Amino acid sequence: MAAVDNIPLELDWVAKRAACTVAQVFNELRTGIENDIATVNATRQLSAEDSFSADLLQNGMGVAIGRPRRVPNKRVLVAISGDSLAVRDEATPAEWSASVALNDQGRCILRLEEGTELEQWQFRMRALQALFFGNERLRR
Repeated sequence: MAAVDNIPLELDWVAKRAACTVAQVFNELRTGIENDIATVNATRQLSAEDSFSADLLQNGMGVAIGRPRRVPNKRVLVAISGDSLAVRDEATPAEWSASVALNDQGRCILRLEEGTELEQWQFRMRALQALFFGNERLRR
């Protein structure tokens, strides 16, 4: 059926919401983070010494993104925290989280506490932009 303002006239919202879980979104984010890392490493032509990587935390409930061969290894942690996904930047006091929700357009999105809706790429950009492109000069 046709949509009004990108809102479907009919939607099996129960099935869509059942598939929109924190675990599912975390796994999708992890894949996106790995793709982002491959892109930044290639685009910046980073050596093995300077390259970024993502390591699954021992409990499997989070991923640490950083430069493991660098000291200090400034990392960003993205982890499942209850029914939300939490982000913590170890280099700064920055911490924030987003819940998983089905929005009015029928898309599985991440929602910040104040209500801002994020697509997965926007979540990853907010979490990783300072790490990838911050004040630190990247060696070539």
